[in-house]
Amino acid sequence: MRKVSCILSAVFLSFFGISLAVAQDGATFGSPFDFPLLLSGNFGELRSNHFHSGLDFKTQGVVGKPIKCVADGYICRAKVQSGGYGRALYVMHDNGYMTVYAHLDRFPASVAKRIREYQYVNEVFEVDMDFLPSEFRVTRGDILAYAGNTGYSFGPHLHFEVRDSTGNELYDPMRFYKALLKDTRAPQAIAVAVYPERDRGVVGGDIHSRTYKVSGSIVPDTIEVWGKVAFAVKALDYMDNTHNKYGVYKMELFVDGVKRFASELGNFSFDENRLINAWVDYGRYINKGEWFQKLFVSGHNPLRAIAADADGGWVTVDEERLYNIEIRLGDYHGNTAVCSFVVKGKEGELKKSAGYTHVLYRSMDNSINYLGMRLNVPAGELFEDAYLNVEMQNSGVFSERYNLNGTEYPLWHSAGLSIRVNDTVGVPVSKLYVKRITKKGGYSVGGEFNAGWMSAKINILGCYEVAADTVPPRVVPVKEGAWARNARVVFSVADGETSIKSFKGYVDGEFVLFEYSSKNSRLTLDMKKEKVARGTHNLKVVVTDACGNEAVYEKNIKY
Repeated sequence: MRKVSCILSAVFLSFFGISLAVAQDGATFGSPFDFPLLLSGNFGELRSNHFHSGLDFKTQGVVGKPIKCVADGYICRAKVQSGGYGRALYVMHDNGYMTVYAHLDRFPASVAKRIREYQYVNEVFEVDMDFLPSEFRVTRGDILAYAGNTGYSFGPHLHFEVRDSTGNELYDPMRFYKALLKDTRAPQAIAVAVYPERDRGVVGGDIHSRTYKVSGSIVPDTIEVWGKVAFAVKALDYMDNTHNKYGVYKMELFVDGVKRFASELGNFSFDENRLINAWVDYGRYINKGEWFQKLFVSGHNPLRAIAADADGGWVTVDEERLYNIEIRLGDYHGNTAVCSFVVKGKEGELKKSAGYTHVLYRSMDNSINYLGMRLNVPAGELFEDAYLNVEMQNSGVFSERYNLNGTEYPLWHSAGLSIRVNDTVGVPVSKLYVKRITKKGGYSVGGEFNAGWMSAKINILGCYEVAADTVPPRVVPVKEGAWARNARVVFSVADGETSIKSFKGYVDGEFVLFEYSSKNSRLTLDMKKEKVARGTHNLKVVVTDACGNEAVYEKNIKY
C-alpha cells in the first residue's frame, strides 16, 4: 500500500505529557452526506475488547443513501465480510489521510465488478483486495458508495474512520466534523466506584470495591475509607437532536484540588485496543455489563490516552478527615460537568485478601504445570500481577476442566494453554478443540493436538476444557415456498459447537455466489443478481465447520 506523507506533530497536553497527534497541514474533509449529520456512535466508545474506531453517522433510518467522497484520492482497498464491517471501502487521500466507509449496502459499479470477478474466480464470498493508485481515482463530492446495514451492524448507518497513511493509527473524525454536529449537552456521571488496593486499603471496612449512585452532580453517600484507594466512574455523553448515548471524550480526577489522573481519547492504534480491559473494571463488565472507567492505573497500562501522577492516581488516606473528590467530564465540543463528593478517612484494620494457589508476575515469563494442564504467560501480557486460584473441576468429557481464576482475567495479547486429553477420547483428534466455559455455555478457541495434548492461544484467564465437535453444521431452508416468487434462496446456517468456516453453493454443478450474514446466520442466493435462468435446477450447498464437519443440502428446485 502506498504511504503518503502527512505533516503531523505531537502536541503535548497540559497534564502529565499525554500526547495527541494533531494534523497541522490544514487538511479538511467534506461531509459524506448531503443532509444534516447526526451520530449514533462516537469515537472511543467502550466496546467488548476494543474502542469504537470511528463515527457512526445516521442515515435517516434507511439503507441506500449515497455516500460522498470527503477528499480527493483513490480507493486503495475493498473488503467483504460476513460479520465485522460487512462491505467496506478504504480511500487513500492526497492530503495524507486514509478514510474507511463500513457496513455499505453497495460498492460503486467499477469496484463491484472487480470484487465479483474475484469471488467467482476464487469461489469465495469474503474478499480483501488492494488496488493501485491509478485504478480508482476519486474526487471530493463524488458518489463513493451507498450506506447500508451489512456485517455486524444492527441498524442502517455509516461507520466512518479517519486513519494515518499506514492504516494503523486511528484519529477522532470529530476534529473534521465538529462544526457540522450540534452539541450543547454535557456528559453525565451515573455512578462512581471506590477500590481498595490489595492488602493496603479498605472501603467501608471491607477489602472489596463498592459502587455509589450519582444524584445530580454529587454522590450523597458517606464513603468511609482507609489506606490506599482509587476511583472509577460510569459516565455517558449526549448530543442535541438525538436520544443516543455516547462515550465520554475527556475525564479528570482531582483530590483536594490536585489533579491526579486524566484521559483524553483522541487517537489510538489497533494494538492498543485490548488495553481497554486494563482501563475499565473488567470483572464488573463481564459479570454485570456495566462500564466503569478507572481514574487510576492498576499495574501497567501503556494506553496513550491516559496519564496519572507518580502514584498512578491511587490516593493514600491516612488521616481521619474529609477528602474532597472531583471527577470532571468533558466532550469534544467543550461541554463540561463535575461530579463531586467526599470520602471520610476512618482508621481501620487493613485486612488481608483471601489466599491463592499461584501468583503470576507482569514483568516475568510465567509457567504453571498443574495436574494435566500447562499455562505459559509471557512477560508483559498481564496488566498487573495476578493472584490465581487454579483448580481442576473434573467435569470435562474429553479432558478435565480447569478454572484458571475465580473470575476472568484479560491479557493484552495471548498466553499458551495446553490440556492433556483422556486416553479414551473415542473421536478423531481433528474433531477436538479447546473450549472456554462461560455462563452462557462456552465457545471454541481452536487448538492443535500433539502427543496427547491440546494446545491453544487464549486471551483470557478463565475456565477451559477440551471438547469435540463431531456434528455437521445445521443447514435449514427458510420459507422455501417463496424462493421462486422472491427470486431468493435462503438458508439458516449455524454450528452448535465451533463456527462456520466455509460454504459454497452450486447451481447445476456450477459455482454460484451465496452471501452469508453472521449476525442472523442467513445464507442467501439472489437468483436475479446471479443470473440464474428460469426453469428447474439442481441446487447444492456445502457448509463446513471449524472441525471439518460437512453438511450438504441438495435438491432440485423450480424457479
